[in-house]
Amino acid sequence: MAPCKNPRYWTHRAWGAERLYRASHWFWVRHWRIPSLVVKYINILLFRCYIDPQAVIGVRLDLPHGGFGVVIGPEVVIGDDAIIFHNVTLGHANPGPLLIGHRLYAGTGAIILGPAQIGNDVTIGANTTVTFDVPEGATVVGPKAKTVFREPQL
Repeated sequence: MAPCKNPRYWTHRAWGAERLYRASHWFWVRHWRIPSLVVKYINILLFRCYIDPQAVIGVRLDLPHGGFGVVIGPEVVIGDDAIIFHNVTLGHANPGPLLIGHRLYAGTGAIILGPAQIGNDVTIGANTTVTFDVPEGATVVGPKAKTVFREPQL
């Protein structure tokens, strides 16, 4: 496995909600729907974390607070090295995919509703509601989601 490129990532073993999502997704892609849904509901009961087994999430997902209150919908695709704090909602707005690049950092209570495309190396501040496309390297904050910083493209 390649090393993590997210400077905020703290190397650790995936446990709890992350591991149960991986098991649920593993069952789902093999068309074992009932075991997949059972594992998903165990994740909800134990960790209060709703991650749909249809969601596609890259390696090294980090849920620092055990995934408490995290909701990830079925049409969400997340790249590698994502850090998602508690009470974050991804997806579940209008029909259509929510595509998120590598190295996402989503602060507490952030809401990202699709369909939208979020670039690589994006930081979403706490309690920010994002309903639009976000370019690579941007920082988005505030209840009305303003882009306050954007890394220069080389």
